[in-house]
Amino acid sequence: MFKLLISIMIGSFLMAAEVSSQQTAILSSGGVASALQLPVDKDATQETVRLYNNLKRALKKGTIIGHQDDLAYGVGWRDVPGKSDVKELTGDYPGLYGWELGNIEHDSANNIDGVPFAKMRAYIKEGYRRGGVITISWHADHPVTRGSAWDTTSGAVKEILPGGSRHALYNSWLDKVAAFLASLKGDRNEAIPILFRPYHELAGSWFWWGSKQCSEADFKAIFQYTVKYMRDVRHLHNLLYVFNTNEFSS
Repeated sequence: MFKLLISIMIGSFLMAAEVSSQQTAILSSGGVASALQLPVDKDATQETVRLYNNLKRALKKGTIIGHQDDLAYGVGWRDVPGKSDVKELTGDYPGLYGWELGNIEHDSANNIDGVPFAKMRAYIKEGYRRGGVITISWHADHPVTRGSAWDTTSGAVKEILPGGSRHALYNSWLDKVAAFLASLKGDRNEAIPILFRPYHELAGSWFWWGSKQCSEADFKAIFQYTVKYMRDVRHLHNLLYVFNTNEFSS
């Protein structure tokens, strides 16, 4: 039987599982988890808590592999219903679908990969319906220079913290991200559980939030602020917050 391989990070845990196509459905929200553990959001939805616990249990079984923008485009095609390069090569859809919110802070119709946000919403629902795990990153533009996420001008993180010159701007960007995340609903109108990955590859030095562009204290502060804003101000309870490092020491 064909098996999918997917690896993800949640908090400081490396989540890994080896699962067949029939088994991926329990990862997204299904299954009955005993002795449930709660994520950082104590008001997390039932589906989100199940995903969190299913991923922790899956850690003991192997690795899961997903695909970024899997349903949106591929080699020689774009926006073809039901099409997936992974499926064509392996016979099955991936167990994890990755999507990107960059450009949403500017009210753009398309993200930085050229995927329309309206279609992305439908793709996310489609992947979730198949039992897939949904992960979303956000390569926001530099909030001070207005350059891209790859603008490595230092000091941006300090400026978006409370008291900083771009704090109000950052809050307005979070509001736009939150509105999109809140719109992601399953067939029963339940909030689709999301692995939210802000500050992608945080240990690198190629983004404005990188390890050489801000202090450790400022990075911790903005990560915690972002979690609390989404959870306590915007009342989103379908998010698992991913500490998305780009390297490991072991």
